[in-house]
Amino acid sequence: MKIPKNRKNDYSREAINIRKEFLSEHCGCNIEQLVNSKIDPEITRGNIESIIGFAQVPVGLSGPLQINGEHASGNYYVPLATTEGALISSYTRGAAAISLSGGVNVAVTRDQIQRAPYFVLEDLFKAREFASWIDRNFSRIKEAAEKTTSHGKLKDYSIYTQGRIVYLRLVFTTGDAMGMNMITKASREACRFIARNFPVVEYAIESNMAVDKKPSQINTILGRGKSVTAEVMFSGRVIKRLMRTTAREIDNAYRRQVTGAQLAGVMGSNGHVANGVAALFLACGQDMANLSESCVGYIYTETIGEDLYVSLQMPSLVSGTVGGGVSLPTQRECLEIIGCYGKGKAKKFAEIAAATIMAGEISLAASIVAGDFVTAHEKYGRNRPK
Repeated sequence: MKIPKNRKNDYSREAINIRKEFLSEHCGCNIEQLVNSKIDPEITRGNIESIIGFAQVPVGLSGPLQINGEHASGNYYVPLATTEGALISSYTRGAAAISLSGGVNVAVTRDQIQRAPYFVLEDLFKAREFASWIDRNFSRIKEAAEKTTSHGKLKDYSIYTQGRIVYLRLVFTTGDAMGMNMITKASREACRFIARNFPVVEYAIESNMAVDKKPSQINTILGRGKSVTAEVMFSGRVIKRLMRTTAREIDNAYRRQVTGAQLAGVMGSNGHVANGVAALFLACGQDMANLSESCVGYIYTETIGEDLYVSLQMPSLVSGTVGGGVSLPTQRECLEIIGCYGKGKAKKFAEIAAATIMAGEISLAASIVAGDFVTAHEKYGRNRPK
């Protein structure tokens, strides 16, 4: 049977209750916890369809974390949504190590998002002619694309040819929005303009070369979303007192783990960047599917005397502070905790994200080296229902 819908208002409490009864009849389940939320389902228009309620995930607070950024500066308490015991404690310990060492320097180095349509031409000679035509007419293509949006800007492009197929990778900026819907509409107009003015056989708005919601080497090299880099000079004294290990031991472990990752074919070199990105994204209303590309991260370590220099590069953090799910009640509150809700806050959010990830990376590395990785999870991570 089809899932029941209310044609007048499918976001009403009545519509949800009808689907609740439908599930009870067909699946034999009770969804009282999903249904009984204080949040008004009417506000979820544009975020979801066939709504049956709200998933309530625990949110913990990590910090204080001292950040020395261009957009985020000061001490921050960061909300993280997770069901993994020991995660918040680990990030808080890492935040303490960072703060006691003078804070984390962090900066956004690139800010751009892509769509990549493909065009089929008559043959490879026509494809070469087409590529030259794009070069000559990019300003006109840009004008057509930007007519659809007041915030999106078509900044650049690159062309890749495979026989008679031409891949056109369009590069946009989108202000404080993550921006995929925005640039999809703009890319459609760019494609229509191209098809009206050059004899293409056919085209599609996305070739999978953007690359959206997948880890990829092209986004690691060229960047997608926010490219963010962070660095900390961890004091040897802090490492010894708080982490119960040394800079040399952590450095050695990281180098050996990088080799292990290379042997396994891992993209990136990090301990668990995905943990922090997922917890922050879930708390703050980001598109969770963008976790797949946003979790690519590269850690570099170097001992300097008794101290440890650590840098983190996140080349493709896809996030925003307007649009999408950020305006839903709990997500907005989490963004407000870190001062990142609304316009003018997207780069600040990216800096806080990278700083938070750094805290998780150093804490995990020290835990493995010091031998308390298992005991920490035994203490905090075991589910002991009453």
